[in-house]
Amino acid sequence: MPKTLKTGLLFLASCLLLAGGLPTLVSAAYHHMGESDAPKFQKTYPGATGTKLDTCTLCHSGGTDTIKGKKTTFGSCQWCHYRYGYDGKGDKSATLNPYGREYRDAGRNTAALRSIESRDSDGDGYSNIDEVRSVRYPGDARDDPSKTVAPFRIFTREQLRSMPQHSQFLLMNASKDGDYYAEYSGVIMEHLLARAGVSPSATKITVYSPDGYSQGHPMEADNSGDPHVKGSYPAAPFYYAVEADKAKTSYGWCDYSSPGVAGRKNGDSIAALNGLRLLLALRVDDRDLVPGTLGVGNRLARNSEGPYRVIAPQKIVSPPDQPSNNPNRGTIWPYDFNLDHNAGTSTKCATIIKVEPLPAGTTDIDIMEAGWGYIDQGKLIIYGNLEGPRLVSPKNRDVDVARQPTVFSWEKSPGVDAKDIVSYRLDYTSEDPSRAQWKSVVISVKPTNGARSALPGAGMAFFGMCGLVAMARGKRTRRIAFFLLAGALVTAALASFGSAGNTPANDKKTLGRHSVSIALEADTTYWWRVTDVDRNGGSTMSEMASFRTGK
Repeated sequence: MPKTLKTGLLFLASCLLLAGGLPTLVSAAYHHMGESDAPKFQKTYPGATGTKLDTCTLCHSGGTDTIKGKKTTFGSCQWCHYRYGYDGKGDKSATLNPYGREYRDAGRNTAALRSIESRDSDGDGYSNIDEVRSVRYPGDARDDPSKTVAPFRIFTREQLRSMPQHSQFLLMNASKDGDYYAEYSGVIMEHLLARAGVSPSATKITVYSPDGYSQGHPMEADNSGDPHVKGSYPAAPFYYAVEADKAKTSYGWCDYSSPGVAGRKNGDSIAALNGLRLLLALRVDDRDLVPGTLGVGNRLARNSEGPYRVIAPQKIVSPPDQPSNNPNRGTIWPYDFNLDHNAGTSTKCATIIKVEPLPAGTTDIDIMEAGWGYIDQGKLIIYGNLEGPRLVSPKNRDVDVARQPTVFSWEKSPGVDAKDIVSYRLDYTSEDPSRAQWKSVVISVKPTNGARSALPGAGMAFFGMCGLVAMARGKRTRRIAFFLLAGALVTAALASFGSAGNTPANDKKTLGRHSVSIALEADTTYWWRVTDVDRNGGSTMSEMASFRTGK
C-alpha cells in the first residue's frame, strides 16, 4: 500500500449531479491492522471498493447504553471501542449487525458472502445483493434502495476563511504520548452548521476522517464523554511543571513549544474571547494545518492533521497527565483514565460531517465515509438533517388557488448565503407523489452582485461611445456612432436589470425569495417541492406541499 494514498485520487467534483447525488470514489478504505474481512468483501464485490460499504459499518452497528443515568448513543466506531475495548477484552460480536452475524455464521469467507446474497439480513424487503449493488447497507433496515441521497452542502477553504474566525489557546491532552498546548483558529462548529442550514430537529453530528476514524458530537451538552456542539466549555488554567516539559527533562510528556505559552505561569487563567468552543480549525499557531497523509501501518502520518481538524476543548478541566503506555515517568499528574483526553476526540483531517438523524426517505451519501479527494481540494461536506428552501406560496393545503397562472414562490434555505445558490428546480405533479413522474422547471439564479459588477463596464462603454460620437465627422459616421451608443445603453440596461423569461424574482435579497409562474389545470390537486444547487454542487430539498386550483 502506498505511503501516501491521496496522491493520484481524482475528486470528480464536476460530476456532481442533482438527480444522482455524489459519485462513488474508488479509493483505499481504512481497515484496522490485521483485519481480514474487508479484503474478502473487496474481492467478492470489487465495484463496492471505496464506497460507503467499504468500511466497518458494513458489518458493525452503533448502539446505546445508559451512562450516569442518561441514555447515550454511539456510532459504529465508538460502540465497537466501547464494547470491545482498546485492549480487546470485550465482546466484539455484540457490535455486529444482522448482516455481520449472518456472514460470521456462514463461515466468514468469500463463499459465505455469496451464500447470503439472496437473504434479506436486515428485513427491509431487499435482498443483500440488491442492497450491495445499490450501495446500501444490507445490515441496516433504515438504508435501502428506495432511499434518496440526503441533502448536503460542500464548503471550500475560501468560503471557510471568509467566515468569522475564532481563536483559542488550549491543552490537547492525549491518552498516550503527545500532550501539548497550541492556539487553534477556525470556524465555530455551531456557526458553521447554521451556515449549512442545519435543522432544529438535529440531535448530533458525526465527523469522519479519511483514515476511517469517526467521532460523534451531541448538539447539546450531555453526560457522555463526547464533546458537544452548542455552547461554550469551562475555562481552564495553564498547567506547567518542569518535569512534564519535554524540552526540560528526558522523560517529559508535554510539549510547551507553542508561541502562545510565552509569558504564562502555572495556574494562570487562560482567557478565550467568546469562550472555548467546538471548533473546525484551519490553522494552528499562525500556520495552516498540514494536510493529512497515510503513513506506516495505514495510519495518519505524524503531525498531519489538516486541512481541517475538529478541536474539542476539555469538558472536565484537567492537567496533562502522564501517558497511559508509560504512566510512571514523573512524580506529578499520573495517568488517569477518567480524565478528559480531548486530543482523542478532536478529529484530525475532518472531511465529512453527518448531521443526524437523516431526514425520512434519505440515506447516507454515496461515497466512502471520508475521501482523500477532499483533503487534496481542501473541501468539507456537511450532509444529513439540513433544511431546504422554504415554500411560501401556494401554502400547504391551500384551496381555490389561481391557476392562469399559478405563482410559485419560495425562500432560500435558512443560513445559506444567497449568493452561493446557482439554481433551483421546481417539481410539481397532479399524480400520487409517491409514484408520480414529476414535471420540473429549472431556474438559474443570477448572482446578487451581478448588476453591480456589470455597471462599471457598462459605464465605460457608455462614455466611450459618447466620445466616439463627439469625435465622429460626417453625417454617416455620426449615425453609426449614435447607433453604437444606443446599443451600449441597451446592453447596460440588460446587464443591470436582467431579462424577464423564467428568471425568478428576487424581491427580498436577505431572504433570497424567488418565484415562477406556471399555467395549471382547473379544480386539480397538485403537489410541489423545490430543490436548490449551490456553487459547489451541494443540494437540499424543501418539504413537499399540496394545494388545489380553483374552477
